[in-house]
Amino acid sequence: MAEEKINEKAEQKESPVEKKEKTEKKDNKDKEKKALKLLEKQVDELTKEKEELNDTYIRMLAEYDNFRKRVQKEKESIYSDGVAEAVEKLLPVLDNLERALATDKESTDVKGVLEGVNKILDQAKDAFAKLGVSEIPSLGEKFNPEYHNAVMHEESEDYEENTVSDVFLKGYKIGDKVIRHSVVKVMN
Repeated sequence: MAEEKINEKAEQKESPVEKKEKTEKKDNKDKEKKALKLLEKQVDELTKEKEELNDTYIRMLAEYDNFRKRVQKEKESIYSDGVAEAVEKLLPVLDNLERALATDKESTDVKGVLEGVNKILDQAKDAFAKLGVSEIPSLGEKFNPEYHNAVMHEESEDYEENTVSDVFLKGYKIGDKVIRHSVVKVMN
């Protein structure tokens, strides 16, 4: 008890400046504790937000990977479907060519054979038309390097300059895409 009385007397002897400093220190400690609690709360919120964003990122990455794989599968499927469609359109032509070869080998009916070949040719042109393939017009047209491949040049007054006078191999296109250029002779 004697010590307590001494401490009390010592406290009573504190000057107002010391009391003010002591109060300010206590206030500063309280402010620091509040600031620390606020910072801890902010750290917790930011950690939670980071985890949510990381989760979102991982999900988006997985979705993108699935999308990429699905598109690749569809791409491969589209190609094989396109080939299958083209073959399906050309199979009747192949069937008729095989039937033509299976006819009587002893027959001398050239006119009948030519008529059959013309029908098969018409059937092939029809199949190509259904696939969107069209012939590149060439004979009598102005030479166009986008569609024509000139393998010969000839001087003639019967044709205008740079006009296609002969077609050695027909060219074909789908829309604006050239499948094969026309091989032609051009007049100069």
